[in-house]
Amino acid sequence: MAGMKKVPALFLSVTALCFLITVGTVRPESYMDSARINFFTEAQEYIFNDRYEAADSAYAAHVERQPEDPAGYLFRAAGLMAEMSDREENLRPDRFHALLNISDSLTLLILDTCDNRTAAWMCLLRGHAQAYRSLWESRFGSFLSAVKRGFAANGEYETGLKHDSTLIDLYAGIGSYHYWKSAKAGLLRLVGVFKNEKDKGIRELRNAAANSLLHRELARSALIWIWLDKQEYDSAAALASEFVQKYPEGKTFLWPKAQALFRRQEYRRACEAYQELRTRLVEAPGNFYNLIEVDYYITQAYNWMGQPEEARKAAGRLMEYYREIPDRTLKRQRSEINFLKRMIAR
Repeated sequence: MAGMKKVPALFLSVTALCFLITVGTVRPESYMDSARINFFTEAQEYIFNDRYEAADSAYAAHVERQPEDPAGYLFRAAGLMAEMSDREENLRPDRFHALLNISDSLTLLILDTCDNRTAAWMCLLRGHAQAYRSLWESRFGSFLSAVKRGFAANGEYETGLKHDSTLIDLYAGIGSYHYWKSAKAGLLRLVGVFKNEKDKGIRELRNAAANSLLHRELARSALIWIWLDKQEYDSAAALASEFVQKYPEGKTFLWPKAQALFRRQEYRRACEAYQELRTRLVEAPGNFYNLIEVDYYITQAYNWMGQPEEARKAAGRLMEYYREIPDRTLKRQRSEINFLKRMIAR
């Protein structure tokens, strides 16, 4: 990232070992105080606004000031995961995993000496680390590993509740786990291997959105994707639109807003949202995955509106960058590309 040298994973691991040897534990009474909460909340706004370099710089400064704090490393990794998800690219995976490993090591050190409240926070951080690993595996690694990491994340959150059941932030993780475990279980849920805990997960996320210290916005944003999954497109569009207004520089919430409008068959408004995404994407198309996605939906929207010429024109944009698309993206977006080519040939 801008202004920073690339740091090898080995260096990060050695640095973590030095911290374990030389620093003391975080004082229980001082952990996740108002200063930390304010800092991480403000840094989170950088991520929601796609300001990944600013977020990373802020987290790096926190790590320099407080090298014994596992949250700095965790949220720095979270910023990397957000950027990877945004760009659909596996960027700096060695650094991502090394940062999570450092965070895990420091939480274990603190758990040796802390009180129950701090222990609950450490379990939350450990759960988040597993959740981010699960997300990375689901996008760039193994599906089975993603499932395994998801179970591990929930185990850490549940352990946190045993230490302190009043730490509502834990329900941001537990609620997401309960909903998506139920939503994705498929046949396993039907035959009784998994319970259907979708409603329980939604209640837990609402609790976190209303009462947590650090995770209110994250819990609320998680509900957007749940409303999409439940085909409650009015709720998804309304909440996504609220986040778009609040974080106008980011693309994160434009995606679910556009998708909700498309599924609600408000094709004109969906086109406008996708066009806004396109305007931002052409400035830095990366591996072109997202640009293809946007052109596909704009073309589809014009089709459904009965405007074949506009649909053909939208599809034709593909040829402006087709020769630059990497082979991996060509394979991943084969279906969408073939559709656009058929529309061009009409």
